[in-house]
Amino acid sequence: MTAIATPSTARILDLGALSAGTVVEARRKNEVHYRGCVEDAAPGLGVVWIRDDLAGHRALLHLDEYSIWRISA
Repeated sequence: MTAIATPSTARILDLGALSAGTVVEARRKNEVHYRGCVEDAAPGLGVVWIRDDLAGHRALLHLDEYSIWRISA
């Protein structure tokens, strides 16, 4: 399932800037594939785990596969 990208966002290039509870989107070709709250991040590995709001499960996202965007409240 894809969703429309949220307009008030900022791209995350450094996963060290993320903390638990931060709401993010994972996009591929400007289509949102995942959206949810960060549970954990491993900046050295280039991965972040989120609880996906769209599908309701935990997702492992890698920066090589997705662009990560912080959603402004």
